[in-house]
Amino acid sequence: MLRSLLSKLQCISGLKKIFLLSGILIIYDIFIVKSPFKFFHDIIGGRYFVNYLLSLIALVLFISLLHFISKGKIFSKLLACALLIIPLGIQTGHYAFYNKPLNAYGIRFFFSEPSLTSKLALENINYIKIFSFAIFAFIIAFILLQNNQKIKYKNLFVFILSPIYLSILALCGMNWYLILDYQNSITSVYAALPETARSLYFKTLKQSKPEILLSPSHKKLPNILWIIGESAAKNHMSLYGYHRKTTPHLDALNDRGALIPFHNVVSIGPHTLISVPYMLVGKQNIDPKGTIYSSPNIFEYAKSRDYETAFISSQDLRWKNFDQLSGKNTVDYYRAGTDFSSNVSVAKGADDLKVLESSIIPHLENMRPPFLLVTQMDGSHYPYKTHSEPQYKKFFPENSPNGTNAYDNTLVYSDIYLSKLIESARKKDPSIWIFYTSDHGQSVPLAREINTEEKDDHEENKSFLSKWREKITKVFEANEDEENDDESKIVFNQGYNNDIIHNAFFVVPPDEYKNEILNKQNAPIAQSDIFATILHLMDIENPASPIDGLSLLNPISENRLRISTGFVVTNDNIPEAQVTLPDKSSYFIDFSRKSISSSKDKSVFHFEDAPKEIKNLFDKEFYIEDKQINTARL
Repeated sequence: MLRSLLSKLQCISGLKKIFLLSGILIIYDIFIVKSPFKFFHDIIGGRYFVNYLLSLIALVLFISLLHFISKGKIFSKLLACALLIIPLGIQTGHYAFYNKPLNAYGIRFFFSEPSLTSKLALENINYIKIFSFAIFAFIIAFILLQNNQKIKYKNLFVFILSPIYLSILALCGMNWYLILDYQNSITSVYAALPETARSLYFKTLKQSKPEILLSPSHKKLPNILWIIGESAAKNHMSLYGYHRKTTPHLDALNDRGALIPFHNVVSIGPHTLISVPYMLVGKQNIDPKGTIYSSPNIFEYAKSRDYETAFISSQDLRWKNFDQLSGKNTVDYYRAGTDFSSNVSVAKGADDLKVLESSIIPHLENMRPPFLLVTQMDGSHYPYKTHSEPQYKKFFPENSPNGTNAYDNTLVYSDIYLSKLIESARKKDPSIWIFYTSDHGQSVPLAREINTEEKDDHEENKSFLSKWREKITKVFEANEDEENDDESKIVFNQGYNNDIIHNAFFVVPPDEYKNEILNKQNAPIAQSDIFATILHLMDIENPASPIDGLSLLNPISENRLRISTGFVVTNDNIPEAQVTLPDKSSYFIDFSRKSISSSKDKSVFHFEDAPKEIKNLFDKEFYIEDKQINTARL
């Protein structure tokens, strides 16, 4: 029977051979390299499906190229076998040990520590998988080494297929939407090479970053939890006086004096890719030359003080290379939204409560002191309707994906997440410092307050006319509710209006610091102040590179000016910024036109005529010459 099977394989045609090898490798990938149960669960997710499908196209193209290569002499046949079998063995071992594919970090680690890598591999051999690999490797080699008929125009086929394959491979390794974990294991090995090139490029940008050496403090350092929200507008939070009870759990913490909300905070920028990367390095100013890459992040400072560190995000962190700025290679424990859901996108991350219950709380409970845990929420990003689960929704109707009702329901959902996380953190350590800031707000119309007539105490005492009057009233109330479902007036997070850049911000301090923090509640605060405060708590007096934030434990001037901007490398260097005064009035600056407009009197004037305190906020090199600004925008 075996001889008959082998003879049939010898007679198989070229096209059938390509699809046979592809099928064998798909079966091996699903049932040997990966877990079939996890695979069939994940493939339902749209993002996983797209990734796997594209990687299969790349796999078929790759096998086609190997098929043409193997038509040459014995060396060509052996090369084709090696190019297929070696990466298969690498992925078999890597998945067995790490439960994930080889990536850029793994490649760099192997070439920097080859002996250690080999030792770890030998110490963790999975003999069942090795045996399975040997069988499949023999089958693959037998098929590739067969002497089939020659192919006409072989070089032409190779010439046509090679650029197509390499283009797809580059996409698989470098495009933010395409993730190695979601791809066929053979394709992902080769896709790790362009990903490595991307990683090395960002490493060169960080060459001037100062090294922070381990320097434990003699003081007892506190545990710290930093929660980064998403698109939470404080004017829609009952914590800040909104008539709808969107944050009842935070309200209760505030009423007990445990939580202190701040009322005059300015975000670093109006978009996530501005605010989050820069708050993690403590900068809040224009940055067209990319000083962010040479600035140590909060995790590097924490590691220097022997903190255990973790960053757990519900969002996709590959978008626009955010993974290169969020401490991926410096933090002890790093998880992104794509680790929790196979359908994560820019607009919709993993479900916050699922991430909280499956990862954040379990990891928090096992962290040793002192620790720094940073979490990033999926929060209230548009489309709002998808960011809260049905059983938690309070405001209806919710027919529009971006209406006020849908938005307010996201805050109800976030309130549950925040209260559970705060409760778990304080249960572990009653003296923990907890900071919360949304990355930015949203400009969403407030819900109309509906005044209804007081209902009679007993339904049976109502007259026929009063019952009909109540029904008619409900009809009109429903119409008012429909207004709360209208998305036509929503601006989202475009621009610098107060709803967008004056973001929600609160602190849950230890009891002995409450009065000190409470005194800053109405001070002119900047989003970057959390970074400065954490350095203060870590007993770091002299940061390795300049920061813009101020510690909440130090005096803050009542005349302080704060900057919100899009003129940074993570936002394509859009040459604009807004300077906010303590009374929340502002100056909008257009660097390309060298103009400033005032929100108070609507006047417009040249940058050189601006008040000295405004000009002093920016380095002159950024506004003197148009050429420099235009260069920075490229």
